[in-house]
This record gives sequence, structure tokens and C-alpha cells, in this order.
Amino acid sequence: MKKILTTRQAIQLSVATCMGVSSFAGVAAEALNADPAATRLPAPTYTRAPMAAYNFMMDDPLLGNSYEKPVWNLHEALKLPDWLSVGVEQRTRYESVSDAFKGTYKPSTGTPQYSNGGDQMIALQSDIWIQARFNKFRFATEFLDARTTGQDSGNASHAVPYPMNNSSVDTLDFAQAYVSWADQNAFFSGLGAEVKVGRQTMDLGSRRLVARPIFRNTVNNFTGIRTRVIDYDNWQFNAFVTMPVLRYPNFNSKTPDQNLQNHAQWDQEDTHTWFSGGILEGSRLYKDINAEVYLYNLDEGDSSRNPTRNRRYFTPGLRFYQKPSKGSFDFQAEGMGQFGTVKYAATSTYANTTQNHEAWASHIEAGYSFDLPWSPRLFLEHDYASGSKNWKDHSSSAVDGRFDPLYGASDFDFGPTGIYGAFQRSNINSPGYKLDFAPRSDMSFRFQQRLVWLASGSDCWGGNTCTAATTPALANGNGTYVGDQIGFTGRYNFNSSLNFDAGWYHLIKGDFAKSARVTSSTGSLQASSYTPPGADTDYFFVTSQLRF
Repeated sequence: MKKILTTRQAIQLSVATCMGVSSFAGVAAEALNADPAATRLPAPTYTRAPMAAYNFMMDDPLLGNSYEKPVWNLHEALKLPDWLSVGVEQRTRYESVSDAFKGTYKPSTGTPQYSNGGDQMIALQSDIWIQARFNKFRFATEFLDARTTGQDSGNASHAVPYPMNNSSVDTLDFAQAYVSWADQNAFFSGLGAEVKVGRQTMDLGSRRLVARPIFRNTVNNFTGIRTRVIDYDNWQFNAFVTMPVLRYPNFNSKTPDQNLQNHAQWDQEDTHTWFSGGILEGSRLYKDINAEVYLYNLDEGDSSRNPTRNRRYFTPGLRFYQKPSKGSFDFQAEGMGQFGTVKYAATSTYANTTQNHEAWASHIEAGYSFDLPWSPRLFLEHDYASGSKNWKDHSSSAVDGRFDPLYGASDFDFGPTGIYGAFQRSNINSPGYKLDFAPRSDMSFRFQQRLVWLASGSDCWGGNTCTAATTPALANGNGTYVGDQIGFTGRYNFNSSLNFDAGWYHLIKGDFAKSARVTSSTGSLQASSYTPPGADTDYFFVTSQLRF
């Protein structure tokens, strides 16, 4: 019977060849005499592609491809050579929200405002991916165009969300442009290694602190160097030193009232800010339990076009988890600490009062996947992220306790962002549950509910700056109960090139959400006449994704 070698066995044979004939013989005997059932390759399975650009993820130089190739693809249509990869993707999403809770602040008038009507937006994301492979080197670039249209004017005489910002708009620019070197058996060690230099996006660990957002219309990207080493089936280590990329144009006090929908401006690296760190991931440390340990460092500085809060944070973390599988329990537990210094603006654009920063956050999740038709999985979860004791105290003697989610994603825990984005990983204490089920292989659904309190009632709701520039930016409410969020989402895959999803979220507002008021750009102004609507919020979206 013909034997089929696993990837790891093939690497072992290659290593043994360099060690000598006797070593080769021993390893060859072990590999070739293995149980046929153990070495037989399983039928290929593919990870479901996200509802966002994903062509850049299709060809992992160390682990291969785990995503199903688009059935309509340019590579085959144009008969391109094997060394060249090209992909085009377009996503269109319609969003609608009623009785918004978000406060806004307009520097040109100095007046905090809110919107109490129905608002809508069409978010467009278009992406082109090109990669050339030459032996162990790869040259890759990704052009991404993110823009919006169709906003309502609302009663505050401006488009909502206002001011338009770079979380939804980043006209055609380089999302990625890098060169990499990768070897699945680096220096005949049996280890895989990759070095990537240039502008790039990153997804690390659970993606709660470093991620390329999926739901958001724009992405986080960085310019620098990233090194990755993997011991197949055992561990993987990532280390990076980068400068975050600033998305332009952006609305802030230095560039107010920019027409972002029609204005193009190249993104630039923030040369005054460094983001670095490392994460070690271990597989099956005990039975099916995996673990991660990481440390990230953010060292932020002001520039003429990017006034900052001079965040200087160290963020260590630890995560244990077991992946879901049919007929078994699974769990996830992650703890994140954060310490350093941060500045707040008391009276001017630039932050000028330094405070010590001490914060922490956690995510706990336990679930069960039933061995039943529709493959239901039910899991309970709890998220906590600390807040400050007094949001108005910007003195140097105060300790800032508001957890900062850095460059992470929040939609998979807290729900959609876009013109909704009710909750972030900051000043939150929230239990909830989710139920996933799939009636057919091409359809999947999720029902979820989450009760939300503030970790600190004397702090603001969401927003890591507690200013109206970071929505919802509401403070001084009654109690700590924000509300009860219920959501239902579904996805239909017509094929691997055309996908649709839709969702509805309903926020039953609690005492804090009904009574909190909008803060100013410095976090010091409260106007009692500017409180959000007391009615519950409804949010709806529908998305189409086309891939070639």
C-alpha cells in the first residue's frame, strides 16, 4: 500500500538527509511504516472566508491555504502563471440606525450635539491584491478603497455619523506593501520561519488587542518588520517592531470639516509612534488545551498633524482556550493588564497633564457544541474592562484606569461597529450568551444577548478618551446600567465568490444610557440640554461581498 507522508514527516526526512544515512534510515522507517490510517490525508476542509477582503490570507507561506478559492477567480480566467496571484473584492453594506445614542462634538461651533432621528449609511469597500513569488521571496501589495454615501442629514444639520472619520473612510491607498522571505524548513531545522518588511496588517492571538477589523470599513495597518517562527503542531512565535499608519484625511481639531467622501490623501506612517511586541502560542499543552502569552508596547508621541495623548503602555496578557468540536465542551479565558502613563488635554488641543495608567480587562467564555442537526453551539461569556474613578479629573495626581483596546477588534464580542458601535473594550462589565446554528452548509445564524453595566459609574460610556470625538462619549448618567442588547445575524453563501449577510440589533436602554450627557472635546463640558434620545435603539445592516 502506498504511504502518504504528513508535512511534518516530510520535513523530518529532509532534516535526516542532512544528518547522515543512518539517521535518514531511522526516520524513514518511522515515517514509512506508520499506520496507514494515521498517515492517510483527510478530505480537504476550508475555513469560511470573512465578510471582508481576504485574498491576502489565502496563501500562508508556512501553513498553506485554508480558505476555499473563489469559484470565479482572475487567476484561472486570465491564465496567470503560478508565481503571480491577483484578487479583486467588493463589499457593499447598507446600515440604518434609529434613536441613536451617540453624541457628537463640532469644534467649529463649540457645541455638543446629538441626533434623535433615523440615520443611514452605505459603506463601500473595494480591494485589489497582487502578489509575486520568486523562490522563497514574496512581493505583495494591496490597494483598498473605503468610502461611504447616503447619509441622512438629521436634525443637527450634519451627516451622521458626524464628523465623518477614518473608521469609515480611507480613499484609495496602500493597505499593504511588503517583501517577505519564508521557508517551511528554515536551515533544515524542521522549523518554519518568515520575515516580513514593509506596510502590513496583523491579526495576533484572539485579535482583541491587535487585529485587522472585519466589520469596520477601514483597516489597521503598520509599517515595520515582523518575524514569525513556527514549530509545526507545537508552537508559534511572532515578534514585531512597527510604526502605526495614520489614515488620511481625518477629522480632528487640526483638520476640521474635511470632506472625506471626495477628498483623497495618501496615508502616512506615524514616525513619532512605535508599536512593538511579541506573542508565543502553544498548541495542545495539555490534551486539547492551547495557550498564548504576549507583551505589547505602545510609545506614542505628538506630531504637527497628529496630536496624541502620549500613551506609553505596556500590555501583557495570557489566554487559555479549547477549540469547539461537535459533542464536546470548549472554553476560553483571557486576561489583559495595562500599565504606563497617559496625558489628557485640560484646555488645549495637545494633551498636557501626565497621569499614571493602570488598567485591566478579561474575557471568559464556556460553550458546548451539540451533536445534532443544524450543529447548534451555545456559549456563555463575560467581558470586563476597567474604567477610571473620575472621568473629569485630569490632574497629575489622578490614576487613569480606563482600559485601552489598542488596535484590536470588538465586533466579534460586542456587535457591529459602523454607525452603531455601542460598546468597546473600555469601562464595561457585561455578561451574555450566543447561540450559533447552521440549517444548511451554505447558511448560518447567530442569536445573542448581552447585559451591559459600566465597570465604573463615575467614568464615561465607551470611548478610550472620554471625549465627544470618540463616540458615544456620554457621562454623568444615573447608576451604571447601560442596557440590554439583543442581536440576530445570518449569512448565506451563494458560492465561494458571492456571499450575503444581514443583522438586526436592539438596545433596550438602561438608566445610564437615558440620562448621560454629551462631553466636549476636552471632556470637561456638560450641557444638560444635550442628552441622547430615551427611546430604544434599533440597528439593521445588510451586506453583499463579491470576490474574484
